[in-house]
Amino acid sequence: MSSLSLSRTMTEGFESIQVHTGVIELTLIPELGGKISSMRDTRTNREWLWRHPRFVYKRVPYGSSYVAEADTGGWDECFPSVAECEYPSAPWQGAAIQDHGELWSQSAEVEINVGSDDVKLHTRWQGVALPYTFKRVIKLTAESSLIRVDYEAANHADQPINFVWCIHPLLAIEPDMELLLPTSARFNVAGSFPEDVAPARKSLQYPFPANGLALPSLPETDAGLAIKLWSDPLPTREGWATLRANHGEFKMRWDTTLLPQVAVWMNLGAWAADGGIPYYNLGLEPCIGAQDSLADAVTEHNLFATIPLMGLRKWWLEIELTV
Repeated sequence: MSSLSLSRTMTEGFESIQVHTGVIELTLIPELGGKISSMRDTRTNREWLWRHPRFVYKRVPYGSSYVAEADTGGWDECFPSVAECEYPSAPWQGAAIQDHGELWSQSAEVEINVGSDDVKLHTRWQGVALPYTFKRVIKLTAESSLIRVDYEAANHADQPINFVWCIHPLLAIEPDMELLLPTSARFNVAGSFPEDVAPARKSLQYPFPANGLALPSLPETDAGLAIKLWSDPLPTREGWATLRANHGEFKMRWDTTLLPQVAVWMNLGAWAADGGIPYYNLGLEPCIGAQDSLADAVTEHNLFATIPLMGLRKWWLEIELTV
């Protein structure tokens, strides 16, 4: 008898879909932008996704601030921009794109395919400012610690659509965990608190010396530091990132020819949007394009991607939980 099971339940007042593989328990909330609210390793009972201790789950109208209204934790998708900006290119130049993109504030369309030994969760979103459809397929397999995620962005217009994208999982971290990244990568600092955390702003080789940090190890919860990094395009076969705990790892793998970069957001007890106890979490974010503003990616960095007219753009990602 297969250890794979699927159930529909309620998560903090919202209908959710929960999949058990015998190794992983994953929870998806369609109405909250297709958010993955939980990713738990049932072998160790470790919950890998951070949950805001004070923000409640709620629907918010388009145009709202993600950080102020919906930064509840879990795994969201940021597309076609991460930062709020105006679309920079004709024929939609000047169209407003909300904070953290257009997907998180929608109710995602969901289709479930159950096989003999796997489950596929199809989620779909429609563009608001731009004419696109964004699709994500999460595949979970019985007795497997591997999660396969396939992405597709479709352009419905006779003009190309420019975009940046990142997966946005906020991870539940602990002091002395290790963040492992390719030494071949070169990182840019998008911002930090204090401003002198990093010795330079560009072309940093990881792990770099940092004020108050002893990378790759993570500091105590009251370190009072924050930093956002994004990489230049990675070399071939260097599409990977790992968060290592004493008992278990959160590992990501991808094809750099399709998904060329990786970003990291570390809030190590620096601040909280609601003025409460500062957050202690980490966003490990394979990405396409410069972070965070699509407008800056196009006009300043020339580092973005394009969906061809009436065409598709596809990429994939694997997440593995090891013990």
